[in-house]
Amino acid sequence: MTNSSSRSGADFSLKALAQLVNRPSITLTAIAVALALGAMRLPFLQYLRPVGDFYIALLKICVLPFLLSTIPLAVRSAMVDGSTGSTLRLLVVWPVITLVGVALASVIVSGVIFSFASVDERTIANMGALVGQSSDIDVEFAITPHQASDVATGETGIFSVIPTNIFAALSANDSVRVLCFALIFGIGMVMTERQSGHSIFGALRHVQAVCITIFDWVSVLMPIGIVALIAPQVAQLGPDAFTVLALFGYAFVGTSLLLLLVAILIAAFSLRAPISTVFAALLKPMMLGASTRNTLVCIPIALETLKDDLRVKREPCDLFIPLAFATVRFGTILYFIVATLFIGTLMGRSFSALDLGMVAGFSTVASFATLGLNGIAALSPLAVVLRPFGLSYEVAVPLMIVVDPIAELFRVMLNVTINCMVLTIASGRFTGSRSFIRHIRWRRK
Repeated sequence: MTNSSSRSGADFSLKALAQLVNRPSITLTAIAVALALGAMRLPFLQYLRPVGDFYIALLKICVLPFLLSTIPLAVRSAMVDGSTGSTLRLLVVWPVITLVGVALASVIVSGVIFSFASVDERTIANMGALVGQSSDIDVEFAITPHQASDVATGETGIFSVIPTNIFAALSANDSVRVLCFALIFGIGMVMTERQSGHSIFGALRHVQAVCITIFDWVSVLMPIGIVALIAPQVAQLGPDAFTVLALFGYAFVGTSLLLLLVAILIAAFSLRAPISTVFAALLKPMMLGASTRNTLVCIPIALETLKDDLRVKREPCDLFIPLAFATVRFGTILYFIVATLFIGTLMGRSFSALDLGMVAGFSTVASFATLGLNGIAALSPLAVVLRPFGLSYEVAVPLMIVVDPIAELFRVMLNVTINCMVLTIASGRFTGSRSFIRHIRWRRK
């Protein structure tokens, strides 16, 4: 009895410590320290890179085991209680609506910003020098390593997501194939459970609990990880690159902050919760994504935030969040839109309303071509958006390579926050608007 109580006390202390360390005030302080150190460009910052890499490696330890346990459990829950059809409809309709809304809002806001912007000859000359400095990068190799491997193995199109060897997918950290396998395997486990009566879902719950415990251990190091990951990157890029690419930065960061604000407001409205409460809760997965620049490692903390802090239903959380975080990339849509309009502004090309609609559509389609790709490799689908408008992909890539490390911070934050917002709506808790509509109808009567 004493041993059991001591173990539970230790678990509670660990959870309490993780919650204390990950408070918004500490997180924001760590970001401010990282930016200040990066701006100072101190020599010792280069020694922080291994610390940041080690922190990311710790986070990745249990991501795939967590997915392999969480998704089958979510599939079983949906199939057992008979809510599979309604759950799937909600988890398809609302993401599609949100994709359209994000694409249109991105192209409108960034289009307005670029319509009032002007680029002088000095800025263009500086950009030319910046592109020249980037010419030593083997761009073709940098952006197509995954595509080259797929071609080499003969796996293209839909075959590139079929997990013919799940162990190879696990060892290669191929999240898309792991997700596909987890869905198929989860459905199979539910069917065989009904036939034989035997089940391993209890063991999967234990695996899930183990992964969550390990993530709690690692989350204690989050402030250190934020500083170690952000400060060296800011110091490496320096102020010159951001001065040259200030126009892109204004449009991209400004639109990103607007979308993040709207997402938090909608989530607060859908949950009928105070905005400060929702912001404080979502800040944890947002900042983890910004520091690691990896959407998948945010899955456990996003699930914990939604289920424990915001009280969203467990079943749609476990099913939607892993799939959406791996496949629906709202930040990439905005990135492609702003990059296209930015290159168009440099080259003196104007965009009509029809052109802007096409940019939004092409960017949305191209975002799905980045599945399984991160960093510079995710730039290759940008050609699909640029070339229909006669814009140079060869000019765009070197410029985007320079700004990509910082832009990726906001891309991941958008992916995490907007997908969480979608779930607050799709989970059936978007009752504020319904109550408002009923109230209006009652007043009319």
